[in-house]
Amino acid sequence: MKRFVARVLVVVAAILGIVFAQVAPASANAPDDPSNKLANNLATLWTAVLETPASENPFVGNGPECWDLGKRTVAQFGPGRVDPNDPNVRSCTVEPGTKIFVVGSSFECSTFDNDCDNDPPGSGLCNATTAPGLLECAKARNSKEPTIFVDGKSVKVTQVTTTMPNLVLPEGNLFGEPAGTEGRSAAHGWVTLLNPLTPGTHTIDIDSTIFGQSTTTIVVTPGN
Repeated sequence: MKRFVARVLVVVAAILGIVFAQVAPASANAPDDPSNKLANNLATLWTAVLETPASENPFVGNGPECWDLGKRTVAQFGPGRVDPNDPNVRSCTVEPGTKIFVVGSSFECSTFDNDCDNDPPGSGLCNATTAPGLLECAKARNSKEPTIFVDGKSVKVTQVTTTMPNLVLPEGNLFGEPAGTEGRSAAHGWVTLLNPLTPGTHTIDIDSTIFGQSTTTIVVTPGN
């Protein structure tokens, strides 16, 4: 059986949780992503998560605070650095001019043996091997739209889907598969992309009916 990797990216950041959600209709209120920029960021992020060894993977609390998505864009997808006074608060330090990719919640399903388990009764979603089937699997577990607040102000959330057809797992991967194992994945996410924030400390709060409440502190270093 396959066990699926789910993730609540708390901001940026987003903080990932490995849980199973009940199937429910997706919200019709979230805007689409006509440029595909957000979907491309989500694909880049999940590809990095799945193709990075666990020992170096922020998704499981190792490695750097933030994922570098290229083009001066970062995301925190994993525990990151946790505030010792509050385990629900994560942090990410960035340079001025950096965009922040915020994932309110995101789930992926893949063809790897140790990914995706606990199907909704009778659905067989975890047996999917095609892109449409994997997308259905991911969307079924992430149907509830979260709310995202930046410095106390609500921001627009967009619902996106993406596929990753050519994945190759490294040695010491998250699934415990042999190095070089090939597969495909699809992901669904509720996301937003923040323009560069001013130098200083900023707070991103996510309220999700699936994952609960999470906070990420973004520290933008002073410019030169």
